[in-house]
This record gives sequence, structure tokens and C-alpha cells, in this order.
Amino acid sequence: MVAVVTLSDENRDDLIACCKGVADMIDWLDSLDSRPGLSELGTRLETMPINLESLKQHIGYTEDDGYQRNIIKKTEHYEMVAITWRAGQDTPIHDHKGSDCAFLIVEGTSTETIYELNDDGLAFSTEVRNYAPGDVCAAEEPDIHRISNDTESNLINLHVYTPPLSGFGMYDGV
Repeated sequence: MVAVVTLSDENRDDLIACCKGVADMIDWLDSLDSRPGLSELGTRLETMPINLESLKQHIGYTEDDGYQRNIIKKTEHYEMVAITWRAGQDTPIHDHKGSDCAFLIVEGTSTETIYELNDDGLAFSTEVRNYAPGDVCAAEEPDIHRISNDTESNLINLHVYTPPLSGFGMYDGV
């Protein structure tokens, strides 16, 4: 369902050297002694320059039905992850159990489906949003959503979780 790959120190250092936007975001996040605010994080992601070709050289895709989490850096306060989807791949319906999440669409069109729970605890869709490259999506705990690539091209989103994602709840849909 999901492949998780942690970039090696060497691979991460090379990415940081090639991608000033990633380097600056990590420097800012590392300078904080607490969890960053979701609003400020979203604003910083909106103005973050990305060297797409460099990023693509340092991350990968899974060929399975799921998607791939490419962990760039994880500390006690945050986790930066480049998540990749091939055409038709998606996440399960989920929440982030205590973590806020903001993400930048780097390549492709990202579809976010928002859910609420009915009286039986089953998730039902309340809204669908499409995001283009350069758009930012911010989800506060306890938002329930699903991210999907409903196009024929690849999708890359750069996620920052605060604090790091320690788990998530998954839900069945109606």
C-alpha cells in the first residue's frame, strides 16, 4: 500500500546542496525549538522555490498500487517528506493523529477528498479539491482526507508534518 524510503545522509545532503528551497526550509525548521504554526508553514511553502529536476533525482516511486513516502528529514518537531504517486495511485482515507500537515504540490495535479464520519463511523465525502503545481494545502488535526493522483501523469507533493507523523487512523468509506 505505501512504500517508505528514508533518504541516506549522503543523498539528503546532495539534495540540500542542489535545492536551495529545501535547504532554506530545513534551516528554518531546524532553527525552531517547537512545532511551527500551520499558517506560517503554509506561507513558507507557498514561496518555496523547488529545483524539480534535482528533487526527482533523489526520490522514487513505487510500482505497487500504493504510493511512496520519501523521507527527507525527521526531527522531534517536524518531518519533511516528498510523497510520490503514479497515475491512479492514492492514499487510504486517513487522519494524522496529532500531527498537522502542510504540503506543496511540486508536479502534477493533487486531488484531496475531504471526509466526515457518519453515526456508524464510516467516512463519507464532503468536498473534493484539486491542486496544481505551486498550490499549498494545509490540514489541521483531526482532518480526515484522501490524496490521490487522478491524472495520467506523475504527482509529487512535498509534505511537512508537525510534529512528525507518528501514526494515522484509517477509515472505511460508505
